[in-house]
This record gives sequence, structure tokens and C-alpha cells, in this order.
Amino acid sequence: MDLDDELRRLFQDQRLDIPVKAGADDAVVTGARRVRRNRRVLASAGSAFAVAALVAGGIALAGLGSPTSLPPASTSTTGTPEPSVPVSGSVGFGVLKLGMAESDAVATGFLDRGPDDGLGCHTYFTQGHPDLVGAVVVSPKAGMVRITIPDDAQTSMGISVGSTTTDLKARYPRAVERDSGFTVAMGGTPSWYYVFIIGADKVTAIRMQLDAPECLLD
Repeated sequence: MDLDDELRRLFQDQRLDIPVKAGADDAVVTGARRVRRNRRVLASAGSAFAVAALVAGGIALAGLGSPTSLPPASTSTTGTPEPSVPVSGSVGFGVLKLGMAESDAVATGFLDRGPDDGLGCHTYFTQGHPDLVGAVVVSPKAGMVRITIPDDAQTSMGISVGSTTTDLKARYPRAVERDSGFTVAMGGTPSWYYVFIIGADKVTAIRMQLDAPECLLD
């Protein structure tokens, strides 16, 4: 006996305590059929959705091993990690980058023109060092070749103005001693290096520099 016959038999059973309104059995049977039909539709839609999800998932998984074109990561140095493989114009402090053109550097609004050095390179004062001649040096040939970082900034190794020579050597074991302090080659392209100026056994200034013999950088 199917569900329709069973429902009609139930409503016609004389043992029911509540009288059944005429036609109620047909209405209930019709409702039951509608419920079954809706369930079949939902089941079909669910199956189609599952298939679509599996196809979409397959497409997504298939792309995992494919090469993807991504934008290059920023390599600017803003007092935190310096890049290990810098490229021209991407290493620096904030908007000031080693190798950037003089016109671009001036357009940042962070520089005030100072005197030329003895070899004809242009020097600038910066907002961080408004009284320091040569805080930034620009070469007509290589662009910006020196950036003196602000005194309250630090390198990725935690060295800042005020750090001791002992701390500097511990954080940068490759540091090479020079007349005014230490240099640390950072490598990459173009090659650049830190210059740590030392006074009274402490760091008094930190510079980022390119190799530029056409300027007075010592």
C-alpha cells in the first residue's frame, strides 16, 4: 500500500476520536504529494550544486601547480628589514631611494638643497637632519647615492643612533672598521652598504650608500 492509500484509510477509520471534515483526506493526500515533489526538486538541485562545487574545486586545485603572475614585493627600507636582493631605486628609507633620479628626489618634498661637494655632486638637508650638510647626496651620474636615516630609526638588526660598538659588532659580525666607524656591505644589485659613524664608542649616525667614487662620501 502506498502513502496515498494509507492516508485515506487513516482518515476513514471509525476509531478516530475527532470527526474528519468532508474532503480532508483528499487535501492531505494532495499536500503529501506536493511535499514529496518538493523534496525531489530539492534533492535534484542539491546534486547539481554538489557537482558544480566539485568541478569548481577541481579547477581551483588544478591551478595550484601552475605559475602565477604576482606583483613584485616591496623592498623599501623604512627602518625595518632591509632587502637581501635590492634593485636600483628600491632600497632606501621611506620615499627616498638609493639610485633615484634627482628630480624625483626633490619632488618628494623632503629635501632642501645644500652646497655641492668638491666633485660636483649635490648635497641636501632632510627633514630628519635639517642641519646636517650631506645628509643626502645625489650624483649626476648615479642618482641618489647617500641617505642618512633619522636618529630615531633603526636597522632590521636593531641598531640605531646610541647603540654601542659592542652591540653593532654582535649584530653585524661582517662589519669592517674604518676611520670614522664601520661599514657593512649588504650586497645585491646595485651593491650598497651601511656606514655607521662612531663617536665615544657609540653610533652617532647611520648612512645607506651606493658605491659612487664620483662623489665625496667619506
